[in-house]
Amino acid sequence: MIPSDSMHNNTSLLEFRAWIDREKTIKTEFAYPKQLKGNLYILCTRGECRLSIHLSEYTLLPNTLAVGLTGFFVQVIDQSDDCELYVIEFNREMNSPSHLFASALEISANLVEKPVLRLHNRVTDIFKSYFDTLVKVCELPDIQLSLEQQSLFSVHLILGIGNIRKKQDVTQKVNIYNRGDEIVKMLIRLIIKNYHKERSVNFYAEQMHLSPQHLSTTVKKVTGKTITDIISALVVRDAQAKLKSTELTIQEIAYSLNFPDISFFGKYFKRYTGMSPKQYRNT
Repeated sequence: MIPSDSMHNNTSLLEFRAWIDREKTIKTEFAYPKQLKGNLYILCTRGECRLSIHLSEYTLLPNTLAVGLTGFFVQVIDQSDDCELYVIEFNREMNSPSHLFASALEISANLVEKPVLRLHNRVTDIFKSYFDTLVKVCELPDIQLSLEQQSLFSVHLILGIGNIRKKQDVTQKVNIYNRGDEIVKMLIRLIIKNYHKERSVNFYAEQMHLSPQHLSTTVKKVTGKTITDIISALVVRDAQAKLKSTELTIQEIAYSLNFPDISFFGKYFKRYTGMSPKQYRNT
């Protein structure tokens, strides 16, 4: 089942879409890096799906669940012919009720590092039933739900994922506090929020009340990447998404990412992709 006309007609009333993808619809929609306006949940029940979430590539197999958080870039690279995916895509960031906000935020921080979960068969069935319910909600004509009700759908998913992650951590005995990991998680959250206007290591170090040298050393040790690597990857993926999926001019894209002029943006983009923005847009 692919997104129906009635589902698309409800987008003015609903802030999310839900569908069962057996026709590689998601590969068409995410053929190029797409920045998420809200959380994206993909449950694989059959076949294989290879996708990129933010900075890393993953292969979804049966009984795996992938989560793309608001602001992340997602690209579907390939799907097997027999692939079946249950997909929920929120069109905006959904606010959690205050008493659940802290828990949802903590779980989301963990999903930055590990956005794909392996599920037991019974857990897959539970998520599948929940996804089925949301698919049916989307198919109802003229459905009207408050933003608070829709927010709860997203919160239920996040909290359910958190329970699974917590059990996995206990089983694997990895629920150990690591200051370096916490620093990286905090940094990534800050970068996601600010990369379109701030690319300076000093800015992020100041925000985190750390010295630039300590922050850089910690990030390199934990991730194997420099802070500049992480920021540049996000900037370039943002630019790629806008070049492929919007009608913005190259100059408008350059300004949206806080480049002083189109020439500087072009050199920056070519350094990381090997081609000019115009060449990339025309490929």
